[in-house]
Amino acid sequence: MNYSIHYAGSAPEPARAASAWADGLAVLRGRLRRSALLMFGFLIAGAALGATARYVVPASFVTTTQLLFDPRGLKVFTNELTSGAYDAYSAINQVESQMAVLQSESVLTRVLDRCATAAPADRKTSRAFCPDGSGGTPRARALADLQRLIVVRRAERSFVVDIQTRAPTPEAAALLGVEIVEAYKAEEAESRAAATRHLTDDLNSRLEALRDTLKQSEARAAKFRRDKNLLQVGDRLLVEQRLFAATSTLSEAQSKYDRAEARLRQVEAALGNHAALGSLGVDADTRALQTLLERRDQLRIEVAPIAARAGARHPALIEGRSRLTQVERAISIATDALRRSARSDLARARSERANSERTVADLTAKVAKAHQSAVELKTIEQEVAASRKLLESFETRAREAKEFGRIDAANLRVVSSPTPPLRENPAKGFFVWGAVGAGAGLILSVGVVAVLALL
Repeated sequence: MNYSIHYAGSAPEPARAASAWADGLAVLRGRLRRSALLMFGFLIAGAALGATARYVVPASFVTTTQLLFDPRGLKVFTNELTSGAYDAYSAINQVESQMAVLQSESVLTRVLDRCATAAPADRKTSRAFCPDGSGGTPRARALADLQRLIVVRRAERSFVVDIQTRAPTPEAAALLGVEIVEAYKAEEAESRAAATRHLTDDLNSRLEALRDTLKQSEARAAKFRRDKNLLQVGDRLLVEQRLFAATSTLSEAQSKYDRAEARLRQVEAALGNHAALGSLGVDADTRALQTLLERRDQLRIEVAPIAARAGARHPALIEGRSRLTQVERAISIATDALRRSARSDLARARSERANSERTVADLTAKVAKAHQSAVELKTIEQEVAASRKLLESFETRAREAKEFGRIDAANLRVVSSPTPPLRENPAKGFFVWGAVGAGAGLILSVGVVAVLALL
């Protein structure tokens, strides 16, 4: 046994610390040499556990689908239902909203529904991510499991969206990406159709109310025209046309009155001077008078020689004078009838003129009132025109909504379709997992040996 004498303060602290670490490491190395068999056992056990974990844990294959969401859309018509003008922020918001729709419950539910109606070959592949229904998996659990298999990301400073799908087999991973895209398209089409139906129903319901409003406005305008004498024939008011006709009738009545008055003056003057009867002209009233005057002149010519040759009591003279008296009596009766006829014509023309003047005055007052009411009518007609224009706009919009709803104007493009990844050599996976397990076992064994050495 070796003894040594240590004096206080003879060795500095750093030297004692370095000596302690060297002694500890020497003890640990010796312990590791003596525990080589234990360490080898941990290494073998770790490798075995890694290979077993590789065998137990299912393989996972990831595929990527790239979609391009162009917020501007496709400009098909000049009057589309939706506007294609967006600023930078709203465009990004729209793309991110579609990313949320890709992972939404409605789209994933369609994926699960498509699994049940898929072809037999695809149904066998889709069992990797769809429940077969025999195990009684709840719908919510199936949706949660499906959501964990999907990762949606947007490439920086672009509208390209990456959909990463994971499945135990490469075919299932690629099929899941395809099903998600198809389900998204179907959901968008159905949502667009539902929105179009809702819009069309709303527009049609409003059309009935607008038609009733237009009908009431037109009825009110027609009643106002009828009550205010604003009915039109062509481009003129009916009351104006009646006034024009009444004015023409008044002018004719005035002319007729002037002719009757002149005729009466002419008859009075002619009756005062029988020599001027010829100026009256030959008509039904003066023809008989002219005949009587001619007969009287002829009788005077016949009586004058007899009165000169025979006496006053000569029979021929008495007979001639008797006939002359009868003719003169007939002339007096004819002149009185001519005078009464002229006066009657004048009275009748005066009455017609007065009636025409009253008609013209009445129609003139009605036309003035109609022109005043035309201002109010313009307001009512403007209301009718506005109601008709609004109804036509709604009818046009309803037809456009029905037709445009069938057109997909969204600019969605599949940039990259999912491709099944290549299967790796299983031995490589077992080797890697075994190496990792062996490394973990070796580290664990070193830790155990170190702990034992400290104890």
